[in-house]
Amino acid sequence: MRRLIVPILTAALLLPGAAHALSMTDTLQAWRESSAMDRLQLASRFGKSFVSVNESFTAGYFVKCIDEVAGYSNAQKARIEDAMRECVASQLRMKAQPDD
Repeated sequence: MRRLIVPILTAALLLPGAAHALSMTDTLQAWRESSAMDRLQLASRFGKSFVSVNESFTAGYFVKCIDEVAGYSNAQKARIEDAMRECVASQLRMKAQPDD
């Protein structure tokens, strides 16, 4: 019995556990360390929420924009929701500028 418990405990400690899905309150460091699928899932939720405001607010837009914001060295402790707000504000500012 004892011989069976040791390998099971070892496997439980060494195998990765269930993945933690990204949320808006996670840091940009967590965004950078997460899988592409996790980032896309969260960005898809943003896209669904904001596409009625502006058709350019797609999941791809949010992935690219948040990736760019997360690349700033001083932004790692900022939250994903902060980057998302900046992405929305930036796009709305660009849309509001008159065409020359």
